[in-house]
Amino acid sequence: MSRQRQHSNNPYDTDSEEESLIEAFETTLSIRPSTTDYEDDISIDHTVLPNTTINYTHDLSSIVDIEELEENEQISEQIPKFKTNRRYSLLPRLTAYKKTGSPGLEEYYNQQKLDPKFDEILKPNPLLDEKLIKYHHTFSDFIASNPHINTESPRFSLESEKTLIILSPYSPEHAFGRKWVTKTYLSTIFERPQRLLASCIGVASAITMYPFYYKLINSTKRSSIFSSHVRKIHGRNWPKKLFELCLESHDKLENDELEVPKDWNTGDIYLTPKTINAIEGVIGTIETAVDQLFKQSTTSSAASASGLATATATSTSTAMAAEPLSSKSTTSTTAANNNNNIGLNGGSSKKKPNHNLAFVVIRPPGHHSHACLPSGFCLLNNVQIGIEYAFETYGVTHCAILDIDLHHGDGSQDICWERGGFTGDYGQQDEDEIVDPSLNPRDDYGKRFATYPKVGYFSLHDIKSYPTELGFATKENIKNASTCIMDHDLNIWNVHLQSWASEDEFYKHYLTKYVAILNRANQFLNNSKKQYEEEYQEYLVQLAKYNKMLTKPKHLLSNNDLKLQKPTPPPPYKPLIIISAGFDASEYENPQMQRHGINVPTSFYANFTRDVVKLAKLQTGGKVISFLEGGYSDGALSTGIFSHLIGLNNDDDLAWNHSWGSEQVVKELCKGCKKNWTPYKHPKTDITIWANEVIKLGRSMMPNAILPANYIYRDASKDNGGTGGVGGDTKPVNRMVKGLMDARGSMGIIESPKLKREKQETGFGGSGGGVDGGSSVAGNVRHTRSYYKRVGG
Repeated sequence: MSRQRQHSNNPYDTDSEEESLIEAFETTLSIRPSTTDYEDDISIDHTVLPNTTINYTHDLSSIVDIEELEENEQISEQIPKFKTNRRYSLLPRLTAYKKTGSPGLEEYYNQQKLDPKFDEILKPNPLLDEKLIKYHHTFSDFIASNPHINTESPRFSLESEKTLIILSPYSPEHAFGRKWVTKTYLSTIFERPQRLLASCIGVASAITMYPFYYKLINSTKRSSIFSSHVRKIHGRNWPKKLFELCLESHDKLENDELEVPKDWNTGDIYLTPKTINAIEGVIGTIETAVDQLFKQSTTSSAASASGLATATATSTSTAMAAEPLSSKSTTSTTAANNNNNIGLNGGSSKKKPNHNLAFVVIRPPGHHSHACLPSGFCLLNNVQIGIEYAFETYGVTHCAILDIDLHHGDGSQDICWERGGFTGDYGQQDEDEIVDPSLNPRDDYGKRFATYPKVGYFSLHDIKSYPTELGFATKENIKNASTCIMDHDLNIWNVHLQSWASEDEFYKHYLTKYVAILNRANQFLNNSKKQYEEEYQEYLVQLAKYNKMLTKPKHLLSNNDLKLQKPTPPPPYKPLIIISAGFDASEYENPQMQRHGINVPTSFYANFTRDVVKLAKLQTGGKVISFLEGGYSDGALSTGIFSHLIGLNNDDDLAWNHSWGSEQVVKELCKGCKKNWTPYKHPKTDITIWANEVIKLGRSMMPNAILPANYIYRDASKDNGGTGGVGGDTKPVNRMVKGLMDARGSMGIIESPKLKREKQETGFGGSGGGVDGGSSVAGNVRHTRSYYKRVGG
């Protein structure tokens, strides 16, 4: 299981003769193959192996001419046009606003009661396994079938030293809903709920290697899109407009109309009513991750002495997967945990130690989302929302964002400009802000006083990919993706990926160029701590003057004394590191996503993340939260997350084994991402035995993400019998599809219907008036990135 690329001399390489841990796995499980017949699958894997060639074919029955789309896109420069018109298209239809209580189901606006039909439409998928019951059962079988793992696998002495993996079970609710498109066009939609299945298989890969180094939980918390920490990032209008568009998408999709404004890039951004569920679940999961790292809770001494792995009591309603009893423990190299303090009640209770490391599996991604501009599959900026929540709730004052997505996180960086007191390129206008702008007015040059939290953005990306794609990149986008500044209340550093022929060459780039984002993050946090100490010393000086003034007799007070006011101390320094963990730079990503030959070896994710953990132990008490961003092939996500989690660990000696990222492993893991996967009946090789267990474990984590390739969201409440399609032209694909549908058919899965020629000519939605008025969408569906290309015949 050796790698094809040369790697023996790079400083991160392990012994090439080291026996793979995969070979240690044995299983006594007897698995029967499924007897279900399946129709032909339309692959949405998009994984490309270095030694293979894939040809993309064009469906002649498609209503979308891919070549014409690409030509039209380059001519019309859709991205600049879209962003120029943003302030008009993003205004909500109704201005009066009232916060929804149970997110999305209470009164929406003062003038508009939520239609009762949405009570049914917004019900979550019944396959959603909130308590991870299936995962718990599968994990127990895995441990029982491999007793040597239970006795020999390393463990930490404390439960809190494990890496916490948090799933957002509502994320698969965000799905493509334009049922009129063809299979060819559907295959060009890269952001899909099926990506979460590949992510779970990546998570399972790490768990099977080190079952007691990780703790998996579901966040069942759903939080309002109108929460203060969301609106502080995105203003008043965009959350309202997004919520409104999701509700309105129901009728538009039923009428074969585009559900988003006509000037949007419709291949990147799509909506359905259930996008509300996904967004609320994402916000809740973000809050859960922050809570797990910072929330203080107490436990009795007797309870803490128990060897059982207990569930952490939080108000976030998290469902946890139970784990076996801990036995012999290894010594952890974790930095001192500031939360492990003895309580004040005579030692009868103590504060529970919090987790330090967390990986958050959420979709849609967020780093392209500006304050008032959805872009690049992103609707809200997840990372910036998490930082704002951490500041509001736990007083986190400084945060370094380390972005390793293939694409520049233009949205995250733009919001950092706003945090520094400047006007964002696509940020909030003064009247859109929820904080009174008169409290912090701009100077003659448009700058305000920078307020907390202070956020630094440090990115490693491909300068030739979106949003600086060769052919239609704007000058401003190129400058933004190349900005390097560590002053003027800004801490931004961008580094561009280089091509490489061997891992030796790649790691030379890493040690000489790419490590700059870690060094600059370290500089930002060092300077921030120094600045806090200086501000605190100045506070003490001013406090001493104030206290001295209070002791003076009134007749001795000078005018200067009378002007003295009690100083306010600076907020206590409390730092955090967040990783924007995109995996679309993986060597196994689809070439239509990374069209300029720039990528990273799979080992990068483990090695970089391990360096981040080392930095965190120096700067943040070891606290790191990693949020899933991009990654659009099964191979890139499964192996990238596997590698990332090996690095996101409190065991400093844990190293990535190159055999784990071999093409053989990738091929086996990708098989498990298909809807019709069946386990090997009698696996014989070390890889197939291990992959069998990984895939079963991964598929048990998020059953509602196991979807056929041509899955399209639809509401079938109007269908007779709950199984029919719109107009009677659609049908369930196969028996597995029927099993995925709930009893009322509200999560139906359909084939993309072929449209009649005259319908293409006259339009789908009736007569004119633009998209908002029900205009035709034929020939007007477009992609920002034009990822889909024909290769060969």
